[in-house]
Amino acid sequence: MKTKNIVAILAMLTVVAGVVGCKSDDETMAKPAKERLRVLGGDIEIRSSDETTTVTVSADCHWRVMNLDAGDFGSSLTIQPREGLGDGILVVGTDQNTTKIDRTATFTLVSDGGLQQKVTIRQTGSGDGMNLSKGAFTFGAVPEGAQLLTITSNTNWTIQTPAGISWLHLDKTTGSSGAEVVQISVDNAVTDIPRAVTLAVIYGSKSVEFTVTQEGITDEIYLRASEELSRFDSHGGSHIIGIEGNAEWQAYIPSSCTWLHLEEGHDPMGNIRMGYGIGNGELHLRCDANNTNRDRLTAVIVVSGSRNPKQVVILVEQAANGSQQASLTVGDLTSLYVGNNYAEFRFSFVSDEEVADYGLVYSTTEQMPTRENAEVVTVGQGGFSGNVMAMLENLQESTTYYVRAYVLGTTLGCVYSPNVVTITTSASSHEPGESDNPDPTLAPRW
Repeated sequence: MKTKNIVAILAMLTVVAGVVGCKSDDETMAKPAKERLRVLGGDIEIRSSDETTTVTVSADCHWRVMNLDAGDFGSSLTIQPREGLGDGILVVGTDQNTTKIDRTATFTLVSDGGLQQKVTIRQTGSGDGMNLSKGAFTFGAVPEGAQLLTITSNTNWTIQTPAGISWLHLDKTTGSSGAEVVQISVDNAVTDIPRAVTLAVIYGSKSVEFTVTQEGITDEIYLRASEELSRFDSHGGSHIIGIEGNAEWQAYIPSSCTWLHLEEGHDPMGNIRMGYGIGNGELHLRCDANNTNRDRLTAVIVVSGSRNPKQVVILVEQAANGSQQASLTVGDLTSLYVGNNYAEFRFSFVSDEEVADYGLVYSTTEQMPTRENAEVVTVGQGGFSGNVMAMLENLQESTTYYVRAYVLGTTLGCVYSPNVVTITTSASSHEPGESDNPDPTLAPRW
């Protein structure tokens, strides 16, 4: 009985095995995935100065952007579109990276079938960075107020201004990273010529520049003095003359005048300038004592403006000192150059009265030449003082000459230099008739 049951059970197992063996291979093996999803080129790289970039998605399925971690980008990072079907383009947007370090973010592409690809976005740092809101500022002759410069930087900075610019004002010249505002203002223009300055903003080892320009005075320049004639007695002294104007002005005294002086003042750049002012002001004169027996006269010239300058001439006279006698002084005669047929000399003189004429006397025999016993060369006429250049021409070669300077006063007679200069001309190195120096203007000058 037991044997029959065992046979029956074995027969059933054989039938079951036959049924199982009838299933196809497709029904018994796992199906491989058919989806394709990837970002071409791998991770996304963005330069510090770029604000957008695009990447290509290669796919044959529906996909989504998930698990976005903006990291150092923060809210500035955008990715569009956030999902797609099949191949597509991702547009990654952000702002410029003005920091010195790279910044990163990550996201994951996920398909409906469960495929995933993690992508990293990396934007390089810019190193030391600087941006100016404007590169040029222009002000009128009468400025209406300050103008603003915004400096955006990721490092410390300093505005470098040229020395001596006193008409330009900045409320700050240093700053640090971030955005900072600098107020720029200027003084009223003082001339009819525009003025400009270029300033450098230094950051790290780099710099950027901006310019500030101001128009000149557009109204007509005017200039007036409170008097046209100023008088001093023989004792000299000080005197103030009022000046009216609407611009910068400068006063001058002829260089030949040694007895009248302008008091010193300072211009806007701090330089000492004699007789200087802006707009309405005062001109301070100082006169030395007159120790001569003659009156003397000079002029002070005041000038304002450049394009259409205005000029005022103020006469200044001083009374003579009646107790003093006139004098005439002649300085030493100096030999400057001696050739084979000409020679050059220099001397000076100072007189209390205007001289008649002055020049040289010379002789080959008289060791103390005078106007009466020697040859006379007149160099100039008139004046009260002079530093004189004089020349003797048509001299004989290899010849010794005795030379003195003379000055003939109007009433004081003739005064000679205290010294006599002895010269000997050289022998000619040229053919007969050829001058040692055919063009006297090429002779050495002192």
